[in-house]
Amino acid sequence: MSKPNETGTTRRGFLQQTAVAAIGLSVSMQAVGCSQIQITREHAYDVLIRNGQIYDGTNSNPYFADIGIKGDRIVAIGDLDNDAATVIDADEKVITPGFIDIHTHCDLTFKKAGWKRYGAYLMPSWKGNYNYLYQGVTTVVTGNCGWGYSDINEWMDLVDSVSFGTNVYQLAPHGVIREALFGNNQPRILTQNQQEAMKRRVQEEMEKGCVGLSTGLEYAPGFLSTTEELIELARIARKCGGIYTTHVRDESGKRYPDGRIGVIEAVKEAIEIGRRAEVPVEISHLKISAPFENVSADQLLDVIEQARMEGMDITADQYPYNLSSTTLTYLLPNQYLSGSGVPDRFKTRDGKQQIRNEIAQVFTYLGPEKTYITFYPEKSDFEGKTIAEIAEMEGRTPEESYVDMVCEDTVPLAIFYAQSLKIVEDLMPKDYIITASDGWTIPKGMTMPHPRTYGTFPKKLKEYVIKRKMISLSQAIRSMTSLPAEKFNIKARGKIAVNYYADIAVIDLQSVTDHATVASPHQYSEGITHLLVNGELSIEDGVATGIRGGRTLRRG
Repeated sequence: MSKPNETGTTRRGFLQQTAVAAIGLSVSMQAVGCSQIQITREHAYDVLIRNGQIYDGTNSNPYFADIGIKGDRIVAIGDLDNDAATVIDADEKVITPGFIDIHTHCDLTFKKAGWKRYGAYLMPSWKGNYNYLYQGVTTVVTGNCGWGYSDINEWMDLVDSVSFGTNVYQLAPHGVIREALFGNNQPRILTQNQQEAMKRRVQEEMEKGCVGLSTGLEYAPGFLSTTEELIELARIARKCGGIYTTHVRDESGKRYPDGRIGVIEAVKEAIEIGRRAEVPVEISHLKISAPFENVSADQLLDVIEQARMEGMDITADQYPYNLSSTTLTYLLPNQYLSGSGVPDRFKTRDGKQQIRNEIAQVFTYLGPEKTYITFYPEKSDFEGKTIAEIAEMEGRTPEESYVDMVCEDTVPLAIFYAQSLKIVEDLMPKDYIITASDGWTIPKGMTMPHPRTYGTFPKKLKEYVIKRKMISLSQAIRSMTSLPAEKFNIKARGKIAVNYYADIAVIDLQSVTDHATVASPHQYSEGITHLLVNGELSIEDGVATGIRGGRTLRRG
């Protein structure tokens, strides 16, 4: 199969151009007496997938059938004639809907790259979103955790201009909208005029096609926001037919002086926002971070399930790893942070000493050997090293090295071994838990990303379905397809059904696996033998074709 050139020509476009040329040639030859030349008739299907076992994205039993695709849609399912331009033999493989990752930061790669984002036009792995295609992902949701582009049009125009490899759906990110309105001197309690300005901006983004409102309440400026502010904004999302997604205010098992547990109280706040705003709630990357000895998964799930029993639409998403990734300031209590990072008053000698004292306490339950620097352009030689290793390189204490890094203008990103694997596994089997990566679009070789960026979906299939049999294949696929599609109201995607878009994965369960590790993250997963995005064959025989079939999606 021919591949596109870097101008973005698709396989189907090439075939259409060729067909037009052939018609013209035939007409010309008939005009000079060559009437014996016939135009080949059109095939019944552009693509036919045969002999595979279909898991349709629901909990229905799998079945064997052929799938006929015409243009960007599934047009037939059954025992079909072998009449197609392209035939895919899925014998001994399973056929599923393309996976939908509702919690990604694919937009941040472009935003943080600044002018270098234009390099995406020249890098097939970047504009193709290969690290997701190789996982079987055909649709990503961006704007999560209150981060990203404050204007959906700016982001979607960029996606369209590079002809992205996956579909993209966008949330309205609370944090960057707040920053755009109020700058670095962020208020905690908004005045009535400020609140109205926020409501107008959220409504504008919703009307332009955002699927909902996202918050990141452990980050600046999100942590400054009151519950009342968020309820008012969530009501705007609900009025527009959207949802509320949240990185909750505290993901840790820290016990407060009054005996309450951080993550429990934070999830209760998310539920309260959903209840009072009457809006569906998605709890982002549900977890319990260190210290986690004070609380169990059952305690956390009980809070969610009580709300669900009341009739609330509460779901959560999760990645199958016991390590987290975010900015290095994540380890600091909020009193050491402002809307623009660590305030200047803590960058003095006395201020830095206060931070050193604070982080020394954190290191008692999350040691410096458990935090890896993954992205630090100012000191790239630190990337891939732990705080403990950096301190040894510098001949300093871990506390001293940490303080200097978080006081930089650009704070490094890091990976933290901050979760209990048992808790991760206890949360996973629930039927309201969606599989999501919390990953980025990563050009191969750029930075040291969390392995989830390359491996989330195959890892769950290999480790927890095939190897350990903790969940069924149907349940796992539902958590990756129809469940996120229904929650985020992604129309005509997430199922194998006639008239649905042809976002389809063909998977070899014998070989599906992830390869990315913390030490060597830039390794594509394998086992996705074929992948179609809107009917375009983006992976063929386990290799990316270079064909980019992604589209920008908007609510409504």
